[in-house]
Amino acid sequence: MNISDINVEEFTSPTLITIEGNESMDRALELMQEHRIRHLPVVENKKIVGIISERDVLTHIGKDWGKMLKVEEVMNTSMLSVYANDNLGEVAYQLSSQKKGSAIVLDTEGNLYGIFTTTDALNALVEIFHPMS
Repeated sequence: MNISDINVEEFTSPTLITIEGNESMDRALELMQEHRIRHLPVVENKKIVGIISERDVLTHIGKDWGKMLKVEEVMNTSMLSVYANDNLGEVAYQLSSQKKGSAIVLDTEGNLYGIFTTTDALNALVEIFHPMS
């Protein structure tokens, strides 16, 4: 298996769980815990507008959430977006060089396809260098 022949799509986790920006931070945390995920794409009218990570949520724990912080107040709009047919090695390089924990993966029409995380990158590395017989 040659890494230059592999698209990121092969190791992308399909995104079935998203959240809208007007949802509460409590709801974001519930979704992350319920689905055991660390990155949650934020959508508006079915289009990606940001991402909220476990780290984003944790930085606000213990603060007064009495104001009911909304996801849109905490989400990161500076996200790495790639296409499903982009080269796996290039996407992994971008994650590393930009110090991102995940990349939003889009289909050819620019719609959400999935999410590629650093864990997915490690899984790809393991499969490439230690394929199961």
